[in-house]
Amino acid sequence: MKGLHLLLLFYITTWAAACSTITVNTVYEPGINFARLKTYAWVQRPKDSDNLQEVITAGRVGYIIEGAVEKELAARGYEKENRAGVKPGFFVAYRAQVKEKMEPRAITYSCGESICPQGIDLVKIREGMLVLDIIEADSNRVVWRGTAVGLIGDPSKRQEAIEGAVGRLLQNFPPKQ
Repeated sequence: MKGLHLLLLFYITTWAAACSTITVNTVYEPGINFARLKTYAWVQRPKDSDNLQEVITAGRVGYIIEGAVEKELAARGYEKENRAGVKPGFFVAYRAQVKEKMEPRAITYSCGESICPQGIDLVKIREGMLVLDIIEADSNRVVWRGTAVGLIGDPSKRQEAIEGAVGRLLQNFPPKQ
């Protein structure tokens, strides 16, 4: 009976992990006066690369991420610095990664009214990670970093998912000190 309870607990935690939403973490450098950082600019990326990261940032996903970040920063009163030769208060950089991994899923068998054994199958899932850095322009140091990790689902809801992840990430920016 104890083994059945442990197996049931395993299935419940596996199901809960599979159904969980985005996990967000943020860290920042204490002592930074974030109130003085009013304007931002994007870190310039190299133009030519066969690196998967560059493909992600250059494609549609990159535009969605950048648009969502700009929208969230504008809602918090930050302005994008577009004037040539003018140094912003901070730079914004991000990295996005997609990873495929195998995850156990419970298999149930229908046997009418009798109790049937369950099995475990491995299912390939796609997990996405977004890392967003705020880099103080004067010192060129990362002073705030946010990470969002979640399962990648329906491609037709990609924009909504990315915007939600960025919104959750930037809920903690600027940090409450």
